[in-house]
Amino acid sequence: MGTDTTRSGRDFWESRYRDDDPSAPLPAPGPAFTALIKELLPGAPPGSGPDGAPRALELACGRGGDALWLASAGWHVTAVDISEHALAALAERARRAGVGDRLAVERHDLARSAPRPARWDLVCSNHFHTVVDLDRDAVLRRAARSVVPGGLLTVIDHGSSAPWSWEQRDDHPTAADLWRSLGLGDGWSALVCEQRERTARGPEGRTATVVDTVVAARRTGTAGEGTRS
Repeated sequence: MGTDTTRSGRDFWESRYRDDDPSAPLPAPGPAFTALIKELLPGAPPGSGPDGAPRALELACGRGGDALWLASAGWHVTAVDISEHALAALAERARRAGVGDRLAVERHDLARSAPRPARWDLVCSNHFHTVVDLDRDAVLRRAARSVVPGGLLTVIDHGSSAPWSWEQRDDHPTAADLWRSLGLGDGWSALVCEQRERTARGPEGRTATVVDTVVAARRTGTAGEGTRS
């Protein structure tokens, strides 16, 4: 991604989050994500952190509802986004919610940089879509390589466009397309690969039926196995 493209992506997301007020009520976590985690992890998982707590990496966290939800459930979360304002607001929300010690924020243009090398019990990507040319497949594959054996990779994409979405399209990839794009090898076990309908609530109380494309896999191999770059 060139400098102009990088700037355009950053400016787009800064403009969307510049009015985000950390003193407002906490953003709700995504219903598709919370349902998936409760389905796959009905109990608290053993963690790879030094204190035994599970560790999660969220890519493109936005306002951070999912990251806050995980932190409130006892996870140590690193939340990544390109928007400085979104991350500053999220860090303040975490402090106000009493989970500031369990939620770290890092600013990255994921086409150019990535979180420091670590081992994650969960890597999640929830509606990680962008307005610029980004090799998202490479970003997700790189992140997948840092999942510990027994850990999870979850990806939730838009399978349809809500009427209020900034991205209006009718050619969303299928669940099978998403699974193939991840390039996961024999070191992974597929847990979910499907499209799920739900009722979404948008601005001014509007509602619509939307589709989420949901993929989840468990790491079964040792570190460095099972993911092709």
